Amino acid sequence: MYPILLQLGSFELRTYGIIVVLSFFLGLWLSEREAKRKGLDPALIQDFALYALFGGIAGARIYFVAFSQPAYFLSRPWEILAIWHGGLGIIGAIAGGFVIALWYCRRKGISFWRLADTLAPGIILGQAVGILACLANGDSYGRPTDLPWALTYTNPRAMAPLNVPLHPVELYEMAAYLLVFFLVWFTRKKFKTEGFAFMTYLAGYGVVRFFVEFFRGHPAIFASGVPAAQVFGVALVLVSIAGFFALRRARSGAI
Repeated sequence: MYPILLQLGSFELRTYGIIVVLSFFLGLWLSEREAKRKGLDPALIQDFALYALFGGIAGARIYFVAFSQPAYFLSRPWEILAIWHGGLGIIGAIAGGFVIALWYCRRKGISFWRLADTLAPGIILGQAVGILACLANGDSYGRPTDLPWALTYTNPRAMAPLNVPLHPVELYEMAAYLLVFFLVWFTRKKFKTEGFAFMTYLAGYGVVRFFVEFFRGHPAIFASGVPAAQVFGVALVLVSIAGFFALRRARSGAI
């Protein structure tokens, strides 16, 4: 694809970074809109987003370093900070954002579940658009295939194998994320208990990650050849199921 969007001399404008930034602001815009509907100050979302951005990037990079090529990064520790080369695990970003959200809500005295429900549609929509960064970079490529819709990378700057027809797993993932977004978006007003929209997002995301990893060409491994994303995907589904039951029994959605 096109890892470099623009090059002027030694200056390179990488497609990966541009798409990640655009997806972040798209998610932020939708979250601000949802905050108004739920009676939250949009400025609160903007303030939180600054903290979540750094927490999410840190978590995403830690996940990638830990489960992709830990030996490589141990031998080249300076590469850990080179996120412009690709390598951000969205599961790590979610974990980092979750920790920041817990801290932020306690600091501000607001309901975690209310904030989580407000953010859920924007998060999954941002993920759907953000996966295009991986498509452009070739850092999350699919398995070889002879299907007619296979994707073949020819740009030597791409991280995927060159001249090999591959499953366009990024497009599978994007389509699945959009389905999860529509599920969250069109059911969010029906939930009477705070937290259900966020749990719907977690469940949908967990299911998507479990199944798309079957098409991934070089997945990050948890242990014994099992993709880390499948392990965490199952964990997210289990957590969401437990969360649904807990929220049903709870009299208040505030933490």
